[in-house]
Amino acid sequence: MRKKPIDIKYLPSLIKVFFIGAIVLFSGCLGVKNSTGNSGKNLFETFYVGNDGTQYFIKPLTFNDEDKNQLKLDVTFRYKDRVKDSALVNISFINNELFRNVDSLKICNDSVSVVFNNFKCLFAERIQKKFNSRFSTKGSLVETTKLFNIKNWNIIVYRQNKYVRYYSPNETKMKIDKLKYGIFMLF
Repeated sequence: MRKKPIDIKYLPSLIKVFFIGAIVLFSGCLGVKNSTGNSGKNLFETFYVGNDGTQYFIKPLTFNDEDKNQLKLDVTFRYKDRVKDSALVNISFINNELFRNVDSLKICNDSVSVVFNNFKCLFAERIQKKFNSRFSTKGSLVETTKLFNIKNWNIIVYRQNKYVRYYSPNETKMKIDKLKYGIFMLF
């Protein structure tokens, strides 16, 4: 049995219905807005890692010294049911001086002080008139999570028998506060 062909007079109506349907379908998909506004979710990423739970990557937080040099700190860790294991702490120095090594780094706020040692240099590169020196280490996840309870951080970097103190600008303090409520209140 042969199908009856579509009458040509209905073709413009079918095209209109098709386009209206397509517009409704795509505007519904494109109109969905991510609700990350004040939740801080734009400050971190999460990845499901099977039996190991969820891996969190906290995007770089910026700290300044008195000469306006920057330290950028990011943290990666895994969490499932309880805080355990370690945190991978990466730091980048955007500085007039090339950093070839870091002896230790201390992050402190009004209630906690956490020291990180055994930094490995990942790379060093020139960016315009400054250097970017990147280092990595592991530290206690339990202690690292405690830092996020208070947003006013000071970071002291020890290298070559000297130290440099970095302060958290207001923008970084707000990010730490959002991370506290976006991630660490869940633990």
